[in-house]
Amino acid sequence: MTSDIWFPIHVNPREFNLRATLTSGQAFRWIYNAELNEWYGVINGTLWRLRQSDNSHSVEFHMLPNSSSLPRCHDPPDLVNYFRLNVSLSTLLTQWRTNDRQFARPVKHSLVRLDRQTSGIRLLRQDPVETVFAFLTSANNNVTRIIQLLMRLSEAYGKPIHWPESPNIRHWQFPSLATLAQPGMEDKLRAMGFGYRSNYIPAAARWIQTNGGEQRLFQLRNVSTDEAREFLMKIPGIGNKVADCICLSALDKINVVPVDVHILRAAREREIPASACSSLTPKSYRDISKALTTLWGDWAGWAQAIDFSVRLGASIPKRDVQSRKRKRRSENSE
Repeated sequence: MTSDIWFPIHVNPREFNLRATLTSGQAFRWIYNAELNEWYGVINGTLWRLRQSDNSHSVEFHMLPNSSSLPRCHDPPDLVNYFRLNVSLSTLLTQWRTNDRQFARPVKHSLVRLDRQTSGIRLLRQDPVETVFAFLTSANNNVTRIIQLLMRLSEAYGKPIHWPESPNIRHWQFPSLATLAQPGMEDKLRAMGFGYRSNYIPAAARWIQTNGGEQRLFQLRNVSTDEAREFLMKIPGIGNKVADCICLSALDKINVVPVDVHILRAAREREIPASACSSLTPKSYRDISKALTTLWGDWAGWAQAIDFSVRLGASIPKRDVQSRKRKRRSENSE
């Protein structure tokens, strides 16, 4: 078997904690191999292997010895783009802590505490198609369930990708719009456990297909936030929060602050007037989002991602490929 070659990513480990980033509730299809301490994920149709031995060491990526161009002083563009490696997180943290004292020293009754791990969470720049359906699935759902559903969907309808010479290391591309729009997909999704989302997902895929397709989703990166929101909220099943999650995670609207129960608590701790509401209305939602954008600045969405992750805490599970294999073996032996 070909020997492994690993290269460090040229970012201070204080600014990039791999585990914290990949379990922060932004992305749901990274697989963790506990035995090898590696993460497997698909970026731009390519399977990547990443690892970080501990918080004091750089994140590393794997390449085969026969790769056409081995990196020397530059990180791969796919990784730079996906993890926004050209942005200094330490500079942003200083800005947030200066403008928002609670970002560094939360109020006494709050459990939120930034530590070395959570302050290394990077804002991901994800594929628009996958992001639309990931956050459609996330509505009224918990992280564990979202992961399970998206992995089932990918394994059933995504194109498999194997690591050369290591067939046990594999992943799947996310299903295409054409696949998700197929007749009868509603029943297939219902059998997988998607529930009421079984109707929204094919309907959303068909609507996007007839309104510019994948190309139009990518074009939304270059339009205003209002125009992107307007387009997204015409898609079946998408409301304020899901539209904002997509804008932030895939469409470069980095100052957008999606508001859920966790961020509502953050707003209340900061005594933002609109957060005194008993429940989120469209107006209070938008007022809270705008207030936090004003407080946190141009990269407010990144601050939100960190605050959200810290509040979510340990409820986000590891996508452990080994435990999944053991579960399958147990099921097959019954």
